[in-house]
Amino acid sequence: MSPHDGRLPSDHRVRRISLTLFVGASLTSATGLALDSMWLLAAGAWQLIAAVLLELVYRP
Repeated sequence: MSPHDGRLPSDHRVRRISLTLFVGASLTSATGLALDSMWLLAAGAWQLIAAVLLELVYRP
């Protein structure tokens, strides 16, 4: 059994989604830079914005 850290399963789920968005933003932006594709850079930027907003709005 793991020790209780005061967070609910929904808190972990939101944290996982935010981390997934951040990793996706990093990969998408890196691909956009490598391929010199502006729309991939923009998609990566919006993913990063979504990850930051999710962390700011949903604070356990």
